[in-house]
Amino acid sequence: MAHGRTELGRYEARLLLWLLRESGHRPDVPVRTAAFGLEQNKPPLGVSAVIAALADRGLVDVHRWPEHTPADTSLRPEGHRRALRLERERRDPGARQEYAENAVLRWAFEHRGDEALLLRDFFVADHVFFHGDALRAGEVLAAARSLRAAGLLGLTGDGVDGDVVTGRAELTERGLDCGHAGTGLAEFLRQERERQSTYRIDTIQGPVTFISNSTVTYVGTLADELAGLGPGLGLDEERLRHLLRQGDELRRAAEEGGPGRLRALVDRIREELTSAPDTTGRQLLLDMARQVGGMLG
Repeated sequence: MAHGRTELGRYEARLLLWLLRESGHRPDVPVRTAAFGLEQNKPPLGVSAVIAALADRGLVDVHRWPEHTPADTSLRPEGHRRALRLERERRDPGARQEYAENAVLRWAFEHRGDEALLLRDFFVADHVFFHGDALRAGEVLAAARSLRAAGLLGLTGDGVDGDVVTGRAELTERGLDCGHAGTGLAEFLRQERERQSTYRIDTIQGPVTFISNSTVTYVGTLADELAGLGPGLGLDEERLRHLLRQGDELRRAAEEGGPGRLRALVDRIREELTSAPDTTGRQLLLDMARQVGGMLG
């Protein structure tokens, strides 16, 4: 999967965020960096190499003093802006989920020739670090399940056994297409939707219930997928509870045979999903909701 050197390495991101904290969130404030090496268990030459990499990117200025090794370093304005963005994204569940999905996909693509690809091995790959912060087990498992739901990844035996994430992964043909495209997951899905008048994947082909004797139809898997993928959408607790309640109401409305009620619920679900972070699960659910909306007229 093609991926340019625009991303910061693990220690580059960590040092940028460390400088932000130690400078009081201010640019152009020289900071002694020896303590960073101690925190990260990294020798002075290693810290100096990280500083040089950030300087080459125009993100930091280096202030050399003979007695200070590694050198004192300050954030340049561009580095300050970059560090603030990294800090914000690190705390954003949607950004973390989006990264996790792309990271698992890239990792699986890089190992596509392996005989057995175990999800637990992802945690020893560089891909596990999001802006220098290791993804949590739940985030990786949710990402893998979203990719499976989207038809990009085969996944069996997935779960958590103690502290270990279990599961065997294998890219599907569609996942391989995404990897070869090298555009990233969101762009691949966008281009795919543009090429197809109707976006269909296996999980959409669920049971269909006809409501009364009209042309109104309901795809029976939508409420189940909302319950399964909802926790990985990066919504806050209140919005997630609201979305899941709407899924339950959708199921009841289908059983009662009220097309007007169904139509209103689907519209509200689509509105809620439209404002959610852009993840694979969101794209899947939006496409399913659009399909159901089209069936209801």
